[in-house]
Amino acid sequence: MPNAEQLAAKAAELLKKDAVIITAVEIKHNIVNRIQVYFWSDGEAVMDIINKDDLVQNWPDSGVYTLNTNAKNCDFAFRKVEMFEGEEDMYFRIDGTHEEADDFGPLPTVLFLETVEAICRLK
Repeated sequence: MPNAEQLAAKAAELLKKDAVIITAVEIKHNIVNRIQVYFWSDGEAVMDIINKDDLVQNWPDSGVYTLNTNAKNCDFAFRKVEMFEGEEDMYFRIDGTHEEADDFGPLPTVLFLETVEAICRLK
C-alpha cells in the first residue's frame, strides 16, 4: 500500500497535466451536491469546494480522478471519473456503468474534511 508521499507524488503528476482530483464528496439521494477538488494553479496544488454544475461546466480535457487510499499501489490509487448524460441529469461514475446515480467510490464527506481543517486551525 502506498504512503502519503508516494500518493502526493502521483497526484502531482496528474495535477501538472491539468487533471482534477476529487478528495471528498457529499451525495444525497444518489446525486452529488458538494465536491472537494484539487487542481494545479500558478505552480501549486489548490483546493476548492464546488458543486455538481461547476464540475460539469468546467470538465477538464485531462480528466478527473478520485483518490483511493486503499489501493495496492499508486497506479490504482487514482481512479478516472466518467461523466455521462442520463435522462434528466449528468452523472459521474468510476465503475464503468451508466447507472443514473453519482458514484465516486470510497471518499470522505466534504464536511468531514472541513472539520479536520477547522480542528487544525484551533489555537
